Amino acid sequence: MQVICLDAEFADNEELLELSMFDLNGKEIYHEYYRPEKIRNWRTDIHHITPEMVSGKPSFRKVRNEVQALIDGAAALTGFAVDNDLRVLSRSGLSGLDNKRVIDVKDMFWYLEGNCKGMSPFSVPSLISCANTLGLDFSEDTAHSASADTEATLKCFRQLYTRFSGGDAISEESVDIFIVKIKEAKAKFVEENAKGAIKVYKHKDCFKLNFGRKTDVDEKCILFEVSVADRYKAEYELKKLLKKKEVPDKRNVYRLTPKLLEEVRNYRNEYDAEESAWCKKVLRNLSRLSL
Repeated sequence: MQVICLDAEFADNEELLELSMFDLNGKEIYHEYYRPEKIRNWRTDIHHITPEMVSGKPSFRKVRNEVQALIDGAAALTGFAVDNDLRVLSRSGLSGLDNKRVIDVKDMFWYLEGNCKGMSPFSVPSLISCANTLGLDFSEDTAHSASADTEATLKCFRQLYTRFSGGDAISEESVDIFIVKIKEAKAKFVEENAKGAIKVYKHKDCFKLNFGRKTDVDEKCILFEVSVADRYKAEYELKKLLKKKEVPDKRNVYRLTPKLLEEVRNYRNEYDAEESAWCKKVLRNLSRLSL
């Protein structure tokens, strides 16, 4: 099975500056620097690629067909936090990326190392930390060039995949199984993390509602607590219900009638992945607007 491990460096996370691709045998099958066509100056503190370094290099558009041919010949793609690389590559004109099997080493590390330790799949450590945890010699001195990062990522991939497969050869079937298991584990983590409670407290002559897994207010003032399958959905729906009763300039403090208070006490919900993600997004945007 042909698997390509890749890593790219960008100008301001938008235009390609460097791309490296390795095959599973550890051979670098492609490496090139590019001159951006639109961005003239960019941050260099991470990858240290300056405008002078790429002034004589081709634009990605001019050599895109060579990269496209390599991508077309691969059955699967991998990398560390590779979604961002693929996003920019797609925006830069590569086609067919949405149809490729993609197995992110960041997700592999979380599934085999972090999940059992309570790590969130959305806060996995850096490539350096992951590589060092796996016993690989990789440091700031060698990191952040596309070639070095791709090589380290490939080593992590091979070690993690061997642990998952028990040493079996990489096949399309086993890769598909691994991708599904990671996806299911992430979905389960998100569902478990959505569980929480509505805690209602007496706040002078009003009532304060707290939504979350843990409370940060004095428990001695609590009136009651309602467990919910989805705390994001609960927060969205109850804030919508109680909007006209909210005390101005007081976050989550309401003047509630006995009837409304009883509605909160009797509130229940069920978890739905799409609804939960939507409610969480809305609440995040509302929080930003209130800053």
